[in-house]
Amino acid sequence: MHDDPVTECKSPARVGLAIKGIDADDISRGDVLCSLGSLDLKVATDPISAGFIKSPYYKGNLTENQTYVISVGIQIKPVKIKYNNTNTIEIIPEKSLVFFSGQSYALLKPDNVGTRLIVKGIIQ
Repeated sequence: MHDDPVTECKSPARVGLAIKGIDADDISRGDVLCSLGSLDLKVATDPISAGFIKSPYYKGNLTENQTYVISVGIQIKPVKIKYNNTNTIEIIPEKSLVFFSGQSYALLKPDNVGTRLIVKGIIQ
């Protein structure tokens, strides 16, 4: 932290890590580093069930073969979706996604010309 080695820090300090055996491509902005079970976090590479509300400003339809971007906490990751019923979708992450049950998310379509915020909701 500020070029001095430390064993712990408190929020909102910014720190850098020197980790052996990992490439920069293996991590991305928003990844969470913690001991297993310490935060009651869930890590998903399998589909995640989530409630959703489509933005009234987005005029297109949600499609299952489209790649979207999910924003959960400070993570931004590519995902696909699958409809379960009228109130829930399955979010299928392309990379590991870390979240709490009950956490809010936003589904984005960055390449869209108009409204980019497509859906908001709560992960179940």
